[in-house]
Amino acid sequence: MIRPAVLTLALFALLAPAAQAAPKSCTREGGRLLAASGSVRVVAVKEKRQRSDTRRERIYGCWTSTGRRFTLFQARDAGLDSIERDRFEIVDGRYIGAIRHFEGGASESRIAGTWDAQKAKAVFNTKPCDGVSAGDFGGVIDAVFFRNGGIAYTCWQRSRIVDGKGDRALEPDGTQVTNLAISRNSHWFGERLYYTVNETLVKALTL
Repeated sequence: MIRPAVLTLALFALLAPAAQAAPKSCTREGGRLLAASGSVRVVAVKEKRQRSDTRRERIYGCWTSTGRRFTLFQARDAGLDSIERDRFEIVDGRYIGAIRHFEGGASESRIAGTWDAQKAKAVFNTKPCDGVSAGDFGGVIDAVFFRNGGIAYTCWQRSRIVDGKGDRALEPDGTQVTNLAISRNSHWFGERLYYTVNETLVKALTL
């Protein structure tokens, strides 16, 4: 006959390894949830501020199955004249896309990038637009994200697309490209990029 105390110890021995193997929470250390889809989380954790900062946060991507976090970037506001606003999109429950918008004095700029949350690494960015400006605005004007971390993006008189085939021109430099949009789950064409050329012609590209 098995005594109750022995049975309790046996059950505890079986359950303990499972409890120990549970992944860490993506929002540990007071993490603030910014975006979530599938197994992906984007969280912000406050860091010690410098005297001139009104906000300083480390932005992490996280894979919930393992609880592994990795740094995307550090976000900070340096007073009223220097503000950062970030927008996130998660594609296919795995890839993180981010557009970072900076305002400082009378100038503004944007950059964009993607990360693979499962592999905890950066995928693509929009560096060809980083040094492009028109007046008080510089960098990326618009960006959309698609499968495998791909990005279609525009800056002043330039439009580009970056994916596993490389970073290349979408339309010839000097062409005005606007209204970038991704159509997903198309039965006939798969994932497609739509955009407008010179404000009149709508074009589509199968990705």
